[in-house]
Amino acid sequence: MAHRLEHPFSGAIYAGLEDGRVEVTKGDLRGIFDYRGFWLEGDLRTADPEMCRWVGTHGYTPASRHLVGFTQHDGVEGERSG
Repeated sequence: MAHRLEHPFSGAIYAGLEDGRVEVTKGDLRGIFDYRGFWLEGDLRTADPEMCRWVGTHGYTPASRHLVGFTQHDGVEGERSG
């Protein structure tokens, strides 16, 4: 099943497609973007690149995975390592 997220500010719906592209819908407008947020087709020509990355090729991943320099230590997630 494709990942779907609603943008917290615009209300646009970001849905990952099986081929790594992202479909963005807002009201009656629809656009297709690559996972970097570059427009490919459709009436909607702008998208949030971060949202596209979250639902695009690499799929939805928890934010904690992107915390560079943080690790899980003694069962406490988010403690700085090193």
